[in-house]
Amino acid sequence: MILEAIVDHWIWHAHFGVAGSNNIINVLNSSSLFTEQCNGNGPVISFTANGRQHHMGYYLADGIYPRWPVFLKTISCPTGARREFFAAKQEAARKDVERGFGVLQARWGIVKGPTRSWYMHHIANVMYACIILHNMIIHDEGRAASQWSDDEAAPSAGHAAPPVVRGLPYGLSESLQAQESMRNQQAHLDLMNDMIEEVWTRSGRCNCTSLL
Repeated sequence: MILEAIVDHWIWHAHFGVAGSNNIINVLNSSSLFTEQCNGNGPVISFTANGRQHHMGYYLADGIYPRWPVFLKTISCPTGARREFFAAKQEAARKDVERGFGVLQARWGIVKGPTRSWYMHHIANVMYACIILHNMIIHDEGRAASQWSDDEAAPSAGHAAPPVVRGLPYGLSESLQAQESMRNQQAHLDLMNDMIEEVWTRSGRCNCTSLL
């Protein structure tokens, strides 16, 4: 998951331009980042949080982004133990991605350069190549490239990863409905509340607070 997030991180910066060139909010509506998803060609995503089924992927984001269900935002001024814990976990995960991206930028000059005119699949291929080469260098230096906490989640050596399942292309009405769904503020609120409860429950702290 971290590798895919780093790839998406570079694609995101590539299509939003360099710092100071455009405000993120000004270019978000014109970005092609969600085009494939709106057209029905994006990955089919489904997960359960707090007992509720969700069918849309999301990016970890800070407070500047709009309240869309495609953004799982931090909480700038959290109140209560649950929200404070969620904000800490969300910001830690974002920092992991940003630090990983920074390490690759320091090692590979191609990651630093402008890529707005590139095709997104070319950007992804370059990033995966840099990640693989980086891990090979670390392994050659005698240190493990990564420490998997879940062996089943990592592809086995000599076996290809399962293909990404994609949906069928949408017509105009379905595409417009998908765009509207990606901007639904109530869906964003439901996602935030469900993820706050899910993270809190998985931490095992819910049993402790009930005794207070």
